[in-house]
Amino acid sequence: MMESMDTRAVAVVIAVKRLDAAKTRLTPVIAADDRRALVLAMLTDTIAAARGAGLHQLVVVSPDSSVAAVALDAGATTVVDDGEVLNDAFAIGIEHALSMWPDNRILVLQADLPAARPASLHAAVARSAQHERSYIPDHSGTGTTALFLNVDMPGGADVLRFGVNSASEHRGRGAVDLTAGADRWPDLRMDVDTVDDLLTAQHIGLGGATSLVVSGLQLHEQTQTPGATAPADGS
Repeated sequence: MMESMDTRAVAVVIAVKRLDAAKTRLTPVIAADDRRALVLAMLTDTIAAARGAGLHQLVVVSPDSSVAAVALDAGATTVVDDGEVLNDAFAIGIEHALSMWPDNRILVLQADLPAARPASLHAAVARSAQHERSYIPDHSGTGTTALFLNVDMPGGADVLRFGVNSASEHRGRGAVDLTAGADRWPDLRMDVDTVDDLLTAQHIGLGGATSLVVSGLQLHEQTQTPGATAPADGS
């Protein structure tokens, strides 16, 4: 059901694991140092896409000082979180964002969207304003790359269900699929957990930071073994 248009500004919340625990499915083909550099580059490009879409109120939650440094340099506010649960980290970020921008809507955004384009994100923000809760599924259709929330509504932040089958979990809690009925925003749906994902994102078009890292990895011949897929929402 269509809601009235919500014209409030949007604050973005991103969470990133410790670098030594991030993107472990890439371990067989990408060395640890390169994997850490890739995670930081994808974060940089994700933030750049958000800022390019006019979203300048950003909070990045992570226990890792290197992540915090990159986020600050990219123009985000940072919060140190020692927890390992993604939904808890997002909840902390939402609380922090609302302490600074209490009248904003919230966009919970995955950190591994290296092909994200500002125009797509701007369009998604506009479409999300028609709904109290909405989301963008990942390229597999099972995970969630973005979740828009009106946290003024009862239980707004309680809808967070990132993890296995998060798309259906968010949909079951009242969030509207912004891509339903249309093949839109493949760049926003392309999160990266495997080498195949990274190659697909490269085909769509990587942001500058990720492109620089990937250019040194020689991945064009490499794919992961069949069935070696990562759990959804594994940033």
